[in-house]
Amino acid sequence: MIYTKELAGIEENIEILMESIEDEFTKKETKRLISSGGKRLRPLFLILAAKAGTINKKCYEAAASLELLHTSSLIHDDIIDHGEMRRSRETTVNIYGREKAVSVGGILSFFAMDKIISLGSEKASAAMIDTLETLCLGELKQLDERYNFEIDYCDYITRISGKTASLFALSCIMGGILSGVTEDMIKKLYNIGFNIGCSFQILDDILDITGLEKETGKVCGQDIQGGIITLPYLLLMGKDSAFKKKILSVTYKSQKPEFDELTSEVRKSSALEETYGVSNLFLDKALEVLSSLDSPEVEEKFTYIIKKLYRM
Repeated sequence: MIYTKELAGIEENIEILMESIEDEFTKKETKRLISSGGKRLRPLFLILAAKAGTINKKCYEAAASLELLHTSSLIHDDIIDHGEMRRSRETTVNIYGREKAVSVGGILSFFAMDKIISLGSEKASAAMIDTLETLCLGELKQLDERYNFEIDYCDYITRISGKTASLFALSCIMGGILSGVTEDMIKKLYNIGFNIGCSFQILDDILDITGLEKETGKVCGQDIQGGIITLPYLLLMGKDSAFKKKILSVTYKSQKPEFDELTSEVRKSSALEETYGVSNLFLDKALEVLSSLDSPEVEEKFTYIIKKLYRM
C-alpha cells in the first residue's frame, strides 16, 4: 500500500495519545471505538497535506488528535440520531445511555483540542476552534431539520459542509500550517479537503440506501428513519410528485415499513445515479486543485487514496 508508512506513524501516535487520557472510562471506551476500524482518512489527509511543506513530529501528533476529535463527533452523531450500530459494533449511547455518551464525547473533544493547543501553533489552534464551532452548528442544523423533508439542495450542502467537509478541510489546512506552507497553499489545501469531504459524505448517503449492514456496519435506511433527508431523496422528490407527497406525509410517529418503502423507491430510481454525479462534481473540483499544487508526491498519494475510496 502506498501510504503504509504514514498509517503506521498515525496508529502509533493514536495509541500514545489514548494512553494519556486521564479518565479511565473515556480511555477504555475510546480504545473500543478506535479498535473498531475506520479508514483514518482525516489524519491521513493531514499527513499527506503536510508533505507539501516540511513534515515533522507535530504533524503526526495533530493527526492523532483529529482522529479522536472525529471519534467524538461520531459519538455525538449517534446520540442525536439514536444510532445503535456503527462499524458493526454497538454505539456508546446504545450501551451506556445518553448521559455517559455525552460525557465521553465532550471529554474527548476537549482532550483533542487541548492537545492541538499544546503544539504551540496559534493558527492551528484557531483553525481547530473554528472547526469545532462549525461542527456544533452543523449538528444543531441537522437537529433542527429532523423530519423537515422540505429542505432544498442548498440546505443539504450547508449541512454536510458543517458536519463532514469542515473536518476534512481542517485536516488538510492543519497539515499545511504545521509544515510551514504558504497562505496560497493553505487555501488550496482547504479546497481539496472541503470538496473531497462533500463528495465523501454524498457517497456515504448513497451507501445508507444501497449498502448491506455487514458491509457498512450500520442499519440500511437509518438516515431517513431518523428524520434526516439526504440528496437521493431530495432529487427524487424534485422529479416525482407522488413520491414527494408520500415523503411529506411521514412523521416521527411513522413506522419503519413506511420509511423502508421510501428507501426502496429511491433505490430503484435514477436518483442514485444523479447523486453519484453530484458527488463526482465535488471530486472533480478537488482533483483540479490537487493538480495545481506543483507537488508530485502530494498529488500522487492523494490520488491513490481517492482511487481506493471510489474504486476507480
